[in-house]
Parts: sequence; C-alpha cells; structure tokens
Amino acid sequence: MMPGPAQPFGTVVSSSGVNLRRYPSTDSSLVGNLSHGTQVGLHSKVHAQIIDGNSIWYLLRDQAVWVAARHVDNTGEVPLSKDTQPAGPQG
Repeated sequence: MMPGPAQPFGTVVSSSGVNLRRYPSTDSSLVGNLSHGTQVGLHSKVHAQIIDGNSIWYLLRDQAVWVAARHVDNTGEVPLSKDTQPAGPQG
C-alpha cells in the first residue's frame, strides 16, 4: 500500500470529485478535476468565495491550482496563505 502524501494533505470527499481552479473562485478558469478519494498535498489556504457555507480554499502543493475546502477533508494543519497568487514560477 502506498503511503499518503506528506502532511498537510487533503482527501477529496465529494462523490462527484472537486474542480481545480486557477484562482479560489468558481468564476475562475477550470483547469482539471480530482476524483472522489484522491489524496493531494496542500500548500496553503485562503478565505475566498463561500461554497455551501465554507469560505476556505486550498492551494495544492504540486501545482498552482485551488480546490474548495467544502469538498476536501484536510489531514494536518494547512497554513493560511499571505495572498491568492500561485507560488513560484510555473514550468
């Protein structure tokens, strides 16, 4: 059995999965989807658009995209981000 990602990480709990967004808003461009049960490393979190009463969005550790925390259970403490810009240059 493969070990989970290093903490903090998230597990997708929504049965329909969770959309990956360029910025923490459903108005932002859609860049992918994670299916139910997927585990992903989390870099940080911000308070942004409220989804079903939850205003937290997570920035993924391995790519500069955001997921709504409403659909992801976190394991470990996710630090609050200083801003909503993607971390570092992409490439």
